[in-house]
Amino acid sequence: MIKYTTSLFLTFSLLFSVSSYAQLDNTYLQDKININPEDSSRFGVSLNVFNYMRNTEYYNDIEVGRTLFGYQLNPKLFYQASPHIKIETGVFLRNDFGGKNPYTFAIPAFTLKTQYNNLSMLFGTLEGALSHRMIEPMFDIARAIENRIENGFQLKYVTGKTFFDTWINWENFIERGSTSKEQLTAGINYTPVVYQSKNDLSVSIPLQGMISHRGGQIDKDTIDQLYVKINAAIGLRLSKRYTAGFIKELRLEPYYLIYKENSSSGMPFDNGSAYYVNAFVNTKYLGMMLSYWNANDFIAPRGTAIYQVQSVDNPAYFIKDGKRELLFLRFLYEKPLFDRLFMTARLEPFYDLKTTQVDYSYSLYLSYKQDFNFRKRK
Repeated sequence: MIKYTTSLFLTFSLLFSVSSYAQLDNTYLQDKININPEDSSRFGVSLNVFNYMRNTEYYNDIEVGRTLFGYQLNPKLFYQASPHIKIETGVFLRNDFGGKNPYTFAIPAFTLKTQYNNLSMLFGTLEGALSHRMIEPMFDIARAIENRIENGFQLKYVTGKTFFDTWINWENFIERGSTSKEQLTAGINYTPVVYQSKNDLSVSIPLQGMISHRGGQIDKDTIDQLYVKINAAIGLRLSKRYTAGFIKELRLEPYYLIYKENSSSGMPFDNGSAYYVNAFVNTKYLGMMLSYWNANDFIAPRGTAIYQVQSVDNPAYFIKDGKRELLFLRFLYEKPLFDRLFMTARLEPFYDLKTTQVDYSYSLYLSYKQDFNFRKRK
């Protein structure tokens, strides 16, 4: 099974082999390890503090609402061995307010990153979660809270006109006789700008793919079934930026998504599709986006739960006809508050066109990031 998954991952890389963001920009919620050639032979400390409050007031059969409220702390020591190599090691801590334990989640973090011009390679803890810039139906925004740490391998190529990110996140390692199966996620995001005019009109074609795998040959797990679930999306991104006036950007993004499964998991269907259309306007004070979602038998294991036709709270429940149709209205406010302290606030009501029900979510994020360089090694 792992050979099959690796082959699929390589195939995606070959097919999908101006820096752009899918849907709402998540710039302040992303992670990046900076390599400055002038800092060669320096030691230092990196500090990443992330405060979150995300509340989903959902009363539907697919996802029941909940609140995530707390902070993440990720201090790291680093050594930049050369102009192109940086090593970081530290600890990642997550505290959910009101929890019984001091920390909900605590794990070591280690990264070896190499960078030459616009090409970078990471081994260990990745620039993960929202840094992959995947669309929300395929990659849950709440993973920045619940699954921020990803470990594995990552290759990135980023220029003013190209964003390329491919990675493997190894989620569950097993020994011989383990009572659980190995799990991994492989993904790719290739977004090139194919046209850019002098008056700030640009056209991009986002290509995204993800493989979710559960399997293994040395475990003793007889309950969980093997599966390989594949999601892919192709889109068109039209953007017009303005240098003066109230409106800063207008953007239109239609996507077509697919779902495929090769497994013995007993799912009632093994393929599906969806359409996802975003119309975005960014003003001097606020970003607003209208999103339309139309899905037929669509599942994305790492996607935002509300888009799926399978319940996240009761996995045995599926929408009867397999069709899901939603209309979102999103409001986004982003602002640097002080030096290296950034705020993101969101209000996201949506309307279910089938049940005529209205649900909503709101969230607030504070992010502080800073590197402190010490003296150079002699």
